[in-house]
Amino acid sequence: MSKDDKSNEPQYSEFNVDNSIYITEVPESYKNRTPYAPENVKELPAAIPGTIFEIFVEEGQTIEIGQDLLILEAMKMKNQITSFISGEIKKIHCKPGDVVRKGQLLIEFK
Repeated sequence: MSKDDKSNEPQYSEFNVDNSIYITEVPESYKNRTPYAPENVKELPAAIPGTIFEIFVEEGQTIEIGQDLLILEAMKMKNQITSFISGEIKKIHCKPGDVVRKGQLLIEFK
């Protein structure tokens, strides 16, 4: 290894935490991460993988906070999903019997 080869030497970067700048070694796993994006409150994704058992609402229907939207069956348990906002159902992206994966869009709100 020559003197000019710096591949094994740590690479330091500026790192901003709460408006304080730190000089530190930032791992590649951190540099390649997916940046944080706030949740869209107008979308209801599946929190867990499962099967849509029953849907209680229709497109265009006005809903209130706490109103039952659907039942998602996962591992032989029926999970009742309720509305976290008041508003109107824009589109339902699933139907009873659909197998959904975690994060899959189930319902859009206006």
